[in-house]
Amino acid sequence: MIMKKLIVQHKRLLTLLLFLAASLISIYLTELNGHIWSFLTMSNDGRFHIMRIEGLAQAMRQGNLTPIVNMSFLGGLGYISNVFYSNLWLYPAAVLRLMGLTITQAFVSFYVLLNFVTFLTSFGAFYKASQRYDKSLLFSFVYTLSTYRIFDMVRRFDVGELSTFVFLPIVVLGVYEIFYNNHHQWIYLTIGMVGVIYSHALSPVLIGIFIVLVMIFRIKTLVKEPQRILALFYAGVSSLMLSLAYFMPMLEQMRHTQFKLTNAPLINVSQTEMSWPDLLNWSVHNDLYKQNIGLIMLVTAITIPLIIWKIKNVAIRDFAIIGELLLVMTTNIFPWKFFDKTPLNMIQFPWRFYMIVSILFAIVIAADPLGIFSGNWKKVLMILFALGLVMNSERILVQQYPREDDAYTQFNHLDVDSIGSGQEYLPKNASLTALIKAPHAPQVLSGQAKISNFSQVGSKVTFHFQAAQNAKVSVPIICYYGYSAKDSTGQVSKLRMDKNNNGLGQIIVNGKGVVRIDYEKTPVQRISKVISLASLFLGLMYFARKKFKK
Repeated sequence: MIMKKLIVQHKRLLTLLLFLAASLISIYLTELNGHIWSFLTMSNDGRFHIMRIEGLAQAMRQGNLTPIVNMSFLGGLGYISNVFYSNLWLYPAAVLRLMGLTITQAFVSFYVLLNFVTFLTSFGAFYKASQRYDKSLLFSFVYTLSTYRIFDMVRRFDVGELSTFVFLPIVVLGVYEIFYNNHHQWIYLTIGMVGVIYSHALSPVLIGIFIVLVMIFRIKTLVKEPQRILALFYAGVSSLMLSLAYFMPMLEQMRHTQFKLTNAPLINVSQTEMSWPDLLNWSVHNDLYKQNIGLIMLVTAITIPLIIWKIKNVAIRDFAIIGELLLVMTTNIFPWKFFDKTPLNMIQFPWRFYMIVSILFAIVIAADPLGIFSGNWKKVLMILFALGLVMNSERILVQQYPREDDAYTQFNHLDVDSIGSGQEYLPKNASLTALIKAPHAPQVLSGQAKISNFSQVGSKVTFHFQAAQNAKVSVPIICYYGYSAKDSTGQVSKLRMDKNNNGLGQIIVNGKGVVRIDYEKTPVQRISKVISLASLFLGLMYFARKKFKK
């Protein structure tokens, strides 16, 4: 009796401690034991995101708190990943790095933080919709420990999608409020979408498709209650205004430079669709080496068609059906070959929809429309099963691929050339191999000049020249839009990108002088940031005033 009273009195604290313990335990086998299961020699995003964190930390150390170009890549040539992958949610990891932690310690600590915050947002979002503490707890575990999310964490090292998982429950809460409940609560969709947009460039596309499907399912209601469409409009406009600081610089760069991202994709979406046998096999075995939805979600997918007619809650029923439709879309049943030459090709892998499928199926499980988990002990068993399943799958992963279990010291070795397998943010005609081999010093391509005193700190490049006669000089930076040599002295031409030399900078000098090159934030970058910050301020003022009036 006393124990029960203490649990009730300290329920919130105990829940937080439970989330923290699960955040640690769920990745212990692969992250926390002095080793990191890393796929150092294989193609994944781990090294790329490690370099993103390291580049941000180095820029902050040099006094640049909002770098546009990540200068840690390619030995100082730079890579403009910051424009396409926002750094916003990487600052905790970068700060840990500045505090003296090794890059591996900072990365693993960031992973624990991502786990913990995902538990919090998933619990909070479900509780807001259901007002049920027990169901919210169940949802937070089934969702946070879903196989595809853990696969993203320990196999793909996809920090972008993992950050999206943090905000996805808030997105779905916003969708629920707008289309099924109180449409005046559209702000949840705004908060969630802005968080997603600053997490991962491709996830908003997947969410957009999900919202379109919800609109189709709710078309009759939308006709009768057009104010719900207006609420969606409010959420969309506010999300756009708050995200201009992300979208505008990206569009500006794409306007001035042709990137491999859109002009030379390495794969087409039809090449990566799933076969049903693979999906079933990998999911049954809860295989963390291959992309799948996992055993729990597979059982849910099989069960839904058998019980769908018994689900009375319209939102739960719609989410269940949409989850099934999106699951089918990940397979070769869906005609992806017709989308290879469309903007939808940018998602690269149809199985990215597993992210949406996982949360929709987790909602169905936690909502428990048939009362399968009516007793608290059944929910506890389900939570323990989800945690045990993850730990066992990680154990099998480590046992089957022992060579990938590397010491932290080995993982601390930075690979500056890991820009991601797609090389998306290189100029279209650039060769990664050639850039890696390129000498990191100014090179006279034609004419005559004597180069001396070359130095580089971050994006700042300086060197002296003399006796120059119409000398065309290659500068060791990838010359993204925003670089300028305007502070140079002597006869120095305008800096330009040499498309015939892998996108490196090029200038023409004559006589004697000093070349000073640096990246200068463009008016579009500055203005869009001001607009987004002003929108944030005005939004906070509006809702604070509204709440005060109540």
